[in-house]
Amino acid sequence: MNSSKAGGFDAIAPMYDALAAMVFGRSIRNAQLFYLSEIRKGGRVLILGGGTGWLLAELLRSNPGCEIWYVETSARMIDIARSNIDNLPKARIHFIHGTQALLPLHIMYDAVIANFYFDLFSTPSLEPLLKKIHSVILPNGKLLVSDFVNNNLWWQSALLSVMYVFFRGICKIEAAKLPDWQRLLINCKFKLKFSKGFYGNFIGSVVYEIGDVL
Repeated sequence: MNSSKAGGFDAIAPMYDALAAMVFGRSIRNAQLFYLSEIRKGGRVLILGGGTGWLLAELLRSNPGCEIWYVETSARMIDIARSNIDNLPKARIHFIHGTQALLPLHIMYDAVIANFYFDLFSTPSLEPLLKKIHSVILPNGKLLVSDFVNNNLWWQSALLSVMYVFFRGICKIEAAKLPDWQRLLINCKFKLKFSKGFYGNFIGSVVYEIGDVL
């Protein structure tokens, strides 16, 4: 989870990746890496809620010609992200400190990456966000999502409850429970292409394509 409120994750930014690894091992990273090859070589990529930016380095190594817009509300996360790519070319990375509301209106993207981002929003807030994402993806473009999936297993529900208490208290995120982001994506005319489960299917890595015009 990254914060939907400005600066919400500043307090835990230095320890965020370690906390995630302590609970989920490599599952969170593996989920985010699994479908990177689906992004067109040399394409324009929008990353929403970029976090510590470790994925930037992986994306630049696998797709060195791509141009990246990295959106993150936490200034400390952005600082860490910049340090994580110290030895890589940065000219094609555009850091945006803020929310998706600050995106340039004239740019369309070959791919949008939203990793552990949709879980921050309530359903009423998430639906218009998904419509905005739909509007900035080029025809034949991709939406790559990694996020939690509640399969109504007791341990998943319990872990989600603990996480939401923690992140609402420390980072002031909006959501109090996991939205049904998969259903909302279908409602917003995204077409499911690929999906892969991790950590007992509690984490889903999913690729969507643009469907009908909204």
